[in-house]
Amino acid sequence: MVASIHQPHSRSSAAKNSTAAAHSPIDTSAAHSPVDTVGNTVSVPPPAGGRPDRASRPAADGTRSATHADARPPAGRYQFLSPLLTTAPTISSPNDIRVTNVTAIFNLLFPSGALSRAQISRRIGLSRVSVSQAVAEMIDRHLVVESGQEELSRPGKRGMLVRLDLSYWRIVSIDLSSDLVMRGAVLDIAGHIVLRSEQAVADPTSITPQTVIDMCDSLIGRADGHILGIGVAVPGIIDENRIVVNSSHLGWTDLPLGDQLADRFGCPCFVDNDANSALLAVRLFDDKTPNMIFVQITRGIGAAVLIDDRIVLGAGHAAGEIGHVIVDPDGPVCACGKRGCLETFISTGRLRADIAGSPDRRGEILRTAGQRLGRVLACSASLLDIDDITVFGPTDVVGPSFIAGANEAINASSASRLLARPIRVRRCEIGDDITLLGEAISVLQNALQRK
Repeated sequence: MVASIHQPHSRSSAAKNSTAAAHSPIDTSAAHSPVDTVGNTVSVPPPAGGRPDRASRPAADGTRSATHADARPPAGRYQFLSPLLTTAPTISSPNDIRVTNVTAIFNLLFPSGALSRAQISRRIGLSRVSVSQAVAEMIDRHLVVESGQEELSRPGKRGMLVRLDLSYWRIVSIDLSSDLVMRGAVLDIAGHIVLRSEQAVADPTSITPQTVIDMCDSLIGRADGHILGIGVAVPGIIDENRIVVNSSHLGWTDLPLGDQLADRFGCPCFVDNDANSALLAVRLFDDKTPNMIFVQITRGIGAAVLIDDRIVLGAGHAAGEIGHVIVDPDGPVCACGKRGCLETFISTGRLRADIAGSPDRRGEILRTAGQRLGRVLACSASLLDIDDITVFGPTDVVGPSFIAGANEAINASSASRLLARPIRVRRCEIGDDITLLGEAISVLQNALQRK
């Protein structure tokens, strides 16, 4: 297909499969390795080039209308993009082999690599015929372009280099996780932000589906390419049908946001939990490990868990909802109706209010908050044998005092002769675009899975 990328079998828009407790962004098994035309599996090296620039690029002057990719994806297993850009969990047909090989080559070139077909063949172990077939398809699908010739250190015919086509496809990403601003952006397929939009939010419950549609409409109208898909990161529980089951942050219950977006725009639309989206960005752009816990502190507290490069989903798509773990049964009433939930003590609003009331105790307040988080995470970290925890939040809250308190408490609670290595809690340094980047990765992964 020249003007569109085929639909994936891997997942409906944004949701997390209800039949599995986890899905895999990365899998080094043979089932996820590139496959030659005779069915032999080969290993996949790390991607070429560095991480994409985090600074946004200026928008293009053109304002022509964007052309959409094929519309609504079918239900099914969903897998996120990752440093290895894995494909389907099993290879059972020529289409599976084709998707696997295309994904492996995309991974090799992501985000800024330029290689000849012969170099790609040597790097991933595919025959030149298989590489040529996959590259030809990727050119037709506007995933890669030819770009100059390779430099040779010896006499011989120079091969034509291929790199990602950064001018054709555009991804619309929306982040609803902040309590102060609604963020949107248009990105290319290497994760560069081409243009952005922000809208101040006095009260997150004032955000409606129409608010989201209006921002998408504005971004698409300004986009200078063809729309690959739309992704929306929502704080809350999202099911496999793109329905926001519950978002206390936004005041949404059983909202079919994915269908509403697909009906309006006629392109693949995805809805994801915001912490899971942010975890994708951490794993892909921040060189983190395949076993980690990611914690996001904003108006509420959310988390995402990665085990052997598989994002844990849970039976009801609610894995990572640590904000409503009770830390004091006699504590303040939470929005969920319980008393003493973690987020009633360490949300940004609560901590900023405490600091405003006692500015001279700022360091102590933040250290105590970090200790509360550390004690809550200690059990999960020990149970899952995780020693890498990343915390994202505003710098006035998630700073040295907070991180120090979390490190103290989690290691004091989990240290033993059986657990010799310390658990490291660290601040995420990606910046405010973390969720926009991760949600764009979600859309891109689905595009690569399409057959």
